[in-house]
Amino acid sequence: MALMPGLQLNIGQQLKLTPQLQQSIKILQYSALEVQQTIEATLEINFMLEVDEELSQDDEQTSDTHENTKEKDPSSKEEKPLDINEADTISSELDIDCNWDEVYSDHTVSSSSKSAEDYIGAETYTASEKTLHDHLHWQSDIYPWDEVQEVLASYLIDDISDEGYLSTDLDQLLEEINLNEGSSHNLEELKSVLTIIQQFEPTGVGARSVQESLLLQLAAMPNNPFVVTAAQLITDNFDWLSFHDNKRIKKLYGLDDEQLSQLFRLIQSLNPRPGRDFSSIQSEIIVPDLRIRRSKQGWLVELNANAFPRLAVNSTYIDLASTLDNSEQSKKIKEQLIEAKGLIKSIHSRGETLLRVGRFIVEKQHLFFEEGEQAMQPLVLREVAENLELHESTISRATSQKYMQTPRGTYELKYFFSTGVSQYGSADQSATAIKAHIKGLIDQEDAKNL
Repeated sequence: MALMPGLQLNIGQQLKLTPQLQQSIKILQYSALEVQQTIEATLEINFMLEVDEELSQDDEQTSDTHENTKEKDPSSKEEKPLDINEADTISSELDIDCNWDEVYSDHTVSSSSKSAEDYIGAETYTASEKTLHDHLHWQSDIYPWDEVQEVLASYLIDDISDEGYLSTDLDQLLEEINLNEGSSHNLEELKSVLTIIQQFEPTGVGARSVQESLLLQLAAMPNNPFVVTAAQLITDNFDWLSFHDNKRIKKLYGLDDEQLSQLFRLIQSLNPRPGRDFSSIQSEIIVPDLRIRRSKQGWLVELNANAFPRLAVNSTYIDLASTLDNSEQSKKIKEQLIEAKGLIKSIHSRGETLLRVGRFIVEKQHLFFEEGEQAMQPLVLREVAENLELHESTISRATSQKYMQTPRGTYELKYFFSTGVSQYGSADQSATAIKAHIKGLIDQEDAKNL
């Protein structure tokens, strides 16, 4: 039976995310540092966006006061309005899908007046670091090599790993050098240069094995009665150290318990990874999104005004747009304007969401700020979502990589969420509170009785 082509009409509903909504979701998911980087990147390419340098001296604080829970209805959904500045209108040729007062809104919801100079860009949080190779090349530059040795030293240093070890076998490295340089250096020349590099700092660098690195460090030590014994043990019976074969070590080297202890202390003082001191390990940067502080009325929750600059739309270009006859230029200004407005609105929405979530957390966990971890209450994402009438995925985005600065320290918002553990005859207890209680009991134990 042959199939005949035909048309079929289906009617249905489908949810589509607009570009503005997609941007808002992405901005909400970003950490404070990532938002800073996004702002800086947009400032570079969007001429309609600028940092507002003329801040009013009479800005009102936008915050939420957490009062005694007995006096405040936890189910209240009332939100404190955000400050919106008045804005001018422009030509109808550049109509867009929003009110102009939204474009000029202060997305940071500042708790106090801050000048643009107070903003610290993301790039200033990190400083340049001196790597192991930088340190070795600096020492090589001041060493009196001859022309051939200098070339070999350069190859050897480049082949040293971040942990301080030579990565390639010397025969293979020599073959590579001769091929690249069109030369005929021999292995003895390469070994003599390596011997000199192994005297560079950090001590033990340029070794081809852990044993060789430890022996180099022992050779550089001042007079110690156990240096010779340690060197013999590492050279001939290194595996005994790995297996803690203390009896054989004591018997072979004629040591008593005290001497064995001193020998082990000497070996443990050596660094099996000498290059680690120069490894480029950046500390994690934490920029708190929220701050809380105590006031006479209770706990005050506010956005961190120092985390972001105050953004505005460049009014000069808005005025210019009204006089332009060129449709291409007007279109370009409109595109840039919509992008700038969208970013400001997304960050503004992010701040509102974080404030709502932060308020609820402080209201739910106010005993934690008074008494510590043992007073933590059970809290899950679903409970926050139901009370704030938001989707659970929104709460997840609003609490991941978002931090709150408190008198007890800076915590990720997810820290305040923990499952409840049911117990007989009482309400559920937070898993965090139970762990803190157990830790307290252990700390109170007399160490002598352990």
